[in-house]
Amino acid sequence: MTPPVPPRDSPAGRAYNDLRNLAQRHQRDPAEYITLYALEGLLARIAASEFSPDFVLKGGVLMAAFASRRPTRDVDLAASGFPNDVPEVEQRIREIAAITIVDGLEFDSNSVRGEPIRDEANYTGVRVKVVAQLATAKVALHVDINFGDPIWPAPTETELPLLLGGTLRLTGYPDHMVLAEKIVTAIERGELNTRWRDFTDIVAIARTRRIRGSDLRQGIDAVASHRNVEIEPLESLLGAMPELVQLKWENWRKRQRLESTTPESFRELLTSCFAFADPALASRVEHLQWDPVAQRWRDLPS
Repeated sequence: MTPPVPPRDSPAGRAYNDLRNLAQRHQRDPAEYITLYALEGLLARIAASEFSPDFVLKGGVLMAAFASRRPTRDVDLAASGFPNDVPEVEQRIREIAAITIVDGLEFDSNSVRGEPIRDEANYTGVRVKVVAQLATAKVALHVDINFGDPIWPAPTETELPLLLGGTLRLTGYPDHMVLAEKIVTAIERGELNTRWRDFTDIVAIARTRRIRGSDLRQGIDAVASHRNVEIEPLESLLGAMPELVQLKWENWRKRQRLESTTPESFRELLTSCFAFADPALASRVEHLQWDPVAQRWRDLPS
């Protein structure tokens, strides 16, 4: 049942109605925008907390910094400076959720529940659920907190554009590390990969960012070493993939309403990924820089 539309006489009511109107203009589900707004609110509270230096933003929400928002209910964070321990993580998120910011959001500290994230036999982090409320809308959010992920050479300050205007400054993954993780994941999963968002994210970032080849290769090496993955060119691994997954790609693309921003042909999307990633995987970009306008690797400016 759709909750009633609240009046605009409070910060929560104004934010709710502004998000609803924004969703209508972009022909999106209002619930999607309310969820993104709640994720932004949680990040704002992390940035305002004493724990801010211990968290580094990664994942889907970070894509807004590359002018490429996508639907997500999760915040992905890399953590350091405290133990990989469920009660410890829960306590930090409870304290963060209790911080007051005048954005209309209320986070229920009592709703915070954590569980281990397990990747095969490894205990890699903690997944936390927390419930937020904006006027009449209630949203269950998930925070994935990973420990031990390499970030080369170091996190950077990121400016995240917000849905209702303004920006949020916080610590995030460097551009090349976002790409390195997605490229190594594509190698790791091979033709069985159904993480379509990784391929669309690679192309979206490559359209907007200049990337130093040496940084990208260093990042790829760090991630591959951490995961024990052997580096290979994507084209040799995934060249036959389009024929296997085209229908699944079309269905996912339609569900995500990405018809206007992604190609109908999965082969076309993959070809763009190959053009960006494979020269780096073949160690041919040490003295090159990616040009997002020309969509090619060029000599570094002298």
